[in-house]
Amino acid sequence: MNKSIFPTLLLISIIIINGPNTYAQIIQEVGPAAVDTPSPTRVFGLEQSIEYAKLNSPLSRAARYALLSAKWRFRSFRADLLPSISLTGDAPNYNKSIFSNILDDGSVTFSSRTQSEASLGVSIDQDIMPTGGRLSLSSGLTRLGIFESENTYLWQSTPLVASYRQPLNQFNSLKWRAITEPLRYRIAQKQYVEDLENLAFTVTQSFFDLLLAKINVEVAEFNVTVNDSIYNISQGRFQVGSIAENELLQSELEFRNARNSLTTARINYLRIEEEFKALLGLDDDEILVIILPSVASSFGLDVEQVYELARENNSTALQFELNELLADQTYDQTRKSTGLSATLEASFGLNQTSPDFDQLYEDSQNRQFFSLGFEIPIFNWGKNMAEIKSARNDQMETANTIDYQKRQFELSIKSTVREFPQLRDQVELARISDEIATRRYDVSKNRYLIGRIDITNLFIAQNEKDGARRNYIQSLRSYWTGYYNLRRLTLYDFEQDEPILYNTEF
Repeated sequence: MNKSIFPTLLLISIIIINGPNTYAQIIQEVGPAAVDTPSPTRVFGLEQSIEYAKLNSPLSRAARYALLSAKWRFRSFRADLLPSISLTGDAPNYNKSIFSNILDDGSVTFSSRTQSEASLGVSIDQDIMPTGGRLSLSSGLTRLGIFESENTYLWQSTPLVASYRQPLNQFNSLKWRAITEPLRYRIAQKQYVEDLENLAFTVTQSFFDLLLAKINVEVAEFNVTVNDSIYNISQGRFQVGSIAENELLQSELEFRNARNSLTTARINYLRIEEEFKALLGLDDDEILVIILPSVASSFGLDVEQVYELARENNSTALQFELNELLADQTYDQTRKSTGLSATLEASFGLNQTSPDFDQLYEDSQNRQFFSLGFEIPIFNWGKNMAEIKSARNDQMETANTIDYQKRQFELSIKSTVREFPQLRDQVELARISDEIATRRYDVSKNRYLIGRIDITNLFIAQNEKDGARRNYIQSLRSYWTGYYNLRRLTLYDFEQDEPILYNTEF
């Protein structure tokens, strides 16, 4: 006989000695895997699985990297608000060429030129966020070398030049970024907390999938052992003529079906176990024992309070706000890109040239520059108006879509809150049904052994027992997934009565 059946035989002996509820009690107290895992390396309850996943799961690491990426993007934006210093220049270059030269009488002659040029400059630039302008301070030095019969060097200096560039009636991207980028970073911080709570929700689902698969293996092993015994008893009864061949064949069929169910249950369990280990970040060769969780302590829920918590803590509400801002930004950019636009540029500074470097900064001359460029659209067959109308309607579409999404979000919160108290009641009802079904099966088995009921009624009781056990696990699964769904929607720990916070400074 297969060694995996020995723990189940021991369990049957315990049930016979201690009464009908022993099987359910053992499974609930030590977990189904403890029955056939003599030397586990890891024991996991639901909370332990979640905490381990938050530290070791690839999904938790991905969430941390996503937050780090958002943090660096925000720092990049903050750097755009500060002055930038840049150094520019040309290394000494050399140019020897022949070029045409028009003389005073209109004739053309060719001349040769051999020269080199080197320059170095430093500038400080500051973007002006409220106006969208740009202020610059610069200083530079240029040396020109002319190589003919006698080498000559000329120097040019610009000790200081102050310049300002101001777009007029143009899209101010920096001003919009000052509104959207801090909001993006706040969303990323909240999204990190939500990602970990989403991981807790996913681990909960996977945990109960594994637990149910393990229960199915335990039930299948139990049924194989019991049906084997019933088949042997039926063979003996058939030989003495106390039962018909049809009943013998039915017991044999149930035995064969139980073995097939055991094979299917084991294959399914191995697949789900591998997925669970991958989710938690465990090695494939580690042995798991999972413990059936109890129901969380009772706490009251107010629909309006939960909705307010979700609106304050969940990133969805902030994402709605960001989407509205982005729609407004697109409309503003389209409107200003299709209308009158102008650019004002002005600069003032000092410069000087000299063949002697020592005299380069003496008696510097003024340097001024002023320009006003503009563009006025006159006629383009209504293209500008069409683009503005399109952007305006996109803006209205976004506003109405967000309004609908807000309503859906609110309905989702209210539905979850209303259903959650009923999930606790369902767990209690399923637990009682599981105990009753187990007791009924034991009574039916004993009655069959003394010949008081036929084998059909015994197998009906067996199927009801197995179904009741699975329903109990499913009800626990619904309860705990509902609980962690509330947590991820509100980012609030209702048992501790405090917001859910994680360290985001790393």
